[in-house]
Amino acid sequence: MYDREPIDGWVDGRLALTGDAAHPMLQYLAQGACQALEDADCLAAQVGKQAGVELLDWDIALRDYAETRTVRTVRVQRIARDWGDLWHCDGLFRSVRNAMLRDREPTDYRHVDRLYGA
Repeated sequence: MYDREPIDGWVDGRLALTGDAAHPMLQYLAQGACQALEDADCLAAQVGKQAGVELLDWDIALRDYAETRTVRTVRVQRIARDWGDLWHCDGLFRSVRNAMLRDREPTDYRHVDRLYGA
């Protein structure tokens, strides 16, 4: 496993990082591949904004891609780290975690809606 703090820049000239190169995720949310797909969709959308333009301005497309994706990926990276801490706690924290999870309704997805839903 590899984890690091989010980085400020994913774009250098015409080179753009995507997926784990831009924002490696711990496995606790199963978001690594999902975030890479979201990157691809976002980059395609930024390029698509210039449809009909004779010469694509890659500088704008790459800049907008990075600006659009940064907030979400930073949040997901940090949430994945928090979930890792939750799964590997001990002592009192483990008892509290177990009680919290035991008392939840199986259909309660409030804590993951921002990842998988609304």
